[in-house]
Amino acid sequence: MRSNKRSVDLSIIRDDHWDVVFDQVGLGFWELSVATGILRSTQSFKKNFGYPPDGVLSYETVLGLILPEDLDHVQDEIEHTVTKEKSSYDVMYRIRRPDGAIRWIKADGILSQQDGECLKLIGTTFDITDLRQPLP
Repeated sequence: MRSNKRSVDLSIIRDDHWDVVFDQVGLGFWELSVATGILRSTQSFKKNFGYPPDGVLSYETVLGLILPEDLDHVQDEIEHTVTKEKSSYDVMYRIRRPDGAIRWIKADGILSQQDGECLKLIGTTFDITDLRQPLP
């Protein structure tokens, strides 16, 4: 029996294609420049935080959405990753979306620096609220 294998070129997938995929699974991607504090994120990242796809989310805005009782822990984890005390960023915390809803976020990240680029944190977010709810 002959196998009809076909090679798939993923380079033809554009950013808006990835947005559809990530939106379907709820996985948000983010990139934070350590030097400038500029946050870049996908539409699904914004959706996790209750913002529209064309909304602008700054790093300060995201920090402002984190509940005060979780904020110190989140900032400590970021600091430990940036200073290389930890090899990666991995934290769960609660946010209050602009509509007032409290949601649980799981965020992961690593420190990255490619040739000629500024040091940055890159990672993912996932809304885990429904996973934390007790089963009936």
